[in-house]
Amino acid sequence: MFGALLLVGAGCLPVACSTGGSDRVVDVLGTWEGNEQEVFEDVVAPFEEDTGIDVRFKGTRDVAAVLAGLVDEGDPPEIAVLSSPGDLLHYAKTNKLAPLDGLHPGYAPEWLAPGRVNGRQLAVVLKAALKSTIWFNPAKLARVGDPEPTTWTQLQATTAKLRAAGITPWCMGLASSTTSGWPGTDWIEDLVLARSGSDIYDAWTGGRLSWQSKEIRAAWQAWGELSTTPDTVPGGSIGTLLTGFDKSAELLDPRGGCVFDHQGSFVSGNYAARTPPGTRRDYDTFAFPGFGTPSPREVAGDVAAMFHATPAARDLLDYLISTRAQQRWVRSGTALSPDRNVSSTAYRDEVTQALGAELAGAPEIRFDASDLMPTTMRSAFQRAVSAYVSAPGDLDRILDDLDRVRAMAY
Repeated sequence: MFGALLLVGAGCLPVACSTGGSDRVVDVLGTWEGNEQEVFEDVVAPFEEDTGIDVRFKGTRDVAAVLAGLVDEGDPPEIAVLSSPGDLLHYAKTNKLAPLDGLHPGYAPEWLAPGRVNGRQLAVVLKAALKSTIWFNPAKLARVGDPEPTTWTQLQATTAKLRAAGITPWCMGLASSTTSGWPGTDWIEDLVLARSGSDIYDAWTGGRLSWQSKEIRAAWQAWGELSTTPDTVPGGSIGTLLTGFDKSAELLDPRGGCVFDHQGSFVSGNYAARTPPGTRRDYDTFAFPGFGTPSPREVAGDVAAMFHATPAARDLLDYLISTRAQQRWVRSGTALSPDRNVSSTAYRDEVTQALGAELAGAPEIRFDASDLMPTTMRSAFQRAVSAYVSAPGDLDRILDDLDRVRAMAY
């Protein structure tokens, strides 16, 4: 199981324990917009109907900055949902979070650990994602006669075979507004886990291992063999830098484009949207290839914390982690569930059913490293990914710069 957030202090100051606002209203701040927000509103609709409590959601992609401003003003929402648990570090240190002791989701212990501090629960995962996943086009892969790769060596060989056949092997896009580069951090995290194991991964995540160590350097170099080799990704390095992470489904189109795509389970909706009703699905997934031994799976999740401990806010969190709400969430196809009681039949289609079963059956998991890192470290990591794609020969300087940030961030 992965380590808990390195948080300290779980006291209860007036901000955390306030009953501010109406007990019939819960304000929720989060990252979800568009379809994700619509799904959340659908998930909470039965709760609102049953309780008469009004859940008012505000979505913003710059949730960390918006939340910081509201906390500084002394007016945070009752509940905030963040995709990077590391952003909760400051609020736990300054006793801004209300304890969530007594919540009893049907989660395995490793899903509770990131939000537990000194034996107290300060945050809880609402929905999960499996990141150690390769999406692919089976028909295109069949053109070179190779099976789905199960090892990194096989993946390298198939990549070379596709390239030699004039087929672009990899979809890859790093663009993502103010967080461009994060898809590359997922690559490096998966490679660190698969090559070097959990102990090295945990030391690196926690700032105890140099970015210039042989294990971390090897992960960057392995990813560079794919991301910076000519004819491996559409448009080369410039294409990788300018393509949005959410455009991969378009690149995997059978009429052209590429064969493989390394993305988390959360893109399942993008792929499903490309398959008109009644037509055959032209995509599938396989697990991130290892290095000879079973490797932990990288996961992520949206994590909720409570800033105002009102009864209504507590009731809402109890509902959101319930099997009832979790099953409603996974039916949307936008999330997996950390709840062991969610049936695989609750998932929308056979691909998400398989991903949900993989997540539930993973013998060991680790939370996304950059999401657990301090904000300044995570941001530097994302920028470094883009810098490496632009100039792979500068890896020494890039890793040295990351170590300078590490010295200050932890």
